[in-house]
Amino acid sequence: MKRVLNLVMIALLAGVPMGCDLLESDPEEGPNDLSGNGSIELTEVGNDWGVSFNWDSFGPAFQNVQEDIKVTARTPDGVCTFEATFTFDTVATLALDTLLGTHTLPTEAKRMVLDAMLAKYGASIDTTDKDSMKLHAVIKAKITDKGIQEYINSGGDLKKPFTIVKYDASVNDVYEFTRTDGTKLRRTVMSKSTTDDFPVGFWYLKVIKVKETTVSGDNPLLDELWYITNHKFGLVGLEGRLKDGKPLKITVFPPTL
Repeated sequence: MKRVLNLVMIALLAGVPMGCDLLESDPEEGPNDLSGNGSIELTEVGNDWGVSFNWDSFGPAFQNVQEDIKVTARTPDGVCTFEATFTFDTVATLALDTLLGTHTLPTEAKRMVLDAMLAKYGASIDTTDKDSMKLHAVIKAKITDKGIQEYINSGGDLKKPFTIVKYDASVNDVYEFTRTDGTKLRRTVMSKSTTDDFPVGFWYLKVIKVKETTVSGDNPLLDELWYITNHKFGLVGLEGRLKDGKPLKITVFPPTL
């Protein structure tokens, strides 16, 4: 149990697949308002995504991690339900625990944080088979042809979305959110590429990069997190920096690419 927490965090970060087509945003919308068409090809029920961990960040111990991420429901306005299952073994959890330098923390401390993280993401974990442990999470996100929002930080409250990106955003646009525990998060649009410069498998895409920082409070895993998005295929990557300075890189493979 003590080594499962860190893989849970990484896996849940990787389990928010999204995407849409490019249109102009409503000028009257606030930063955490999002309109647009929610009935898009990418988020049709049954579509599934793949994710790939960068081995320079995580090492070969994670090559056996398997994922199953798919859309199980969608409302007309684009609120999607994703179900994600990650299967992993003790080799992966031990390697990540050592990589993050958290293997010295007391078991009870890790158990408390693990329970809090599972509750936050509506997740459950089965560690009965140590060679095939399973993490299952249900995640909701609003995805339209104008952008992406998530409800993770509001504990699933659909009245309190937090914007990841709007596709007509300008560099330096800011989206902010305060959790119920007082933690304040800020997402800032850092760049918009004008050429196909971000690799996803055999393809290169134009992307918008959004940096998330913790303004107040603390993130126990990351110093910062970057969302890499494309106006047609949505979330195509996650990058960040772990507490010890090591890089985090995850590529997301959308089903319509």
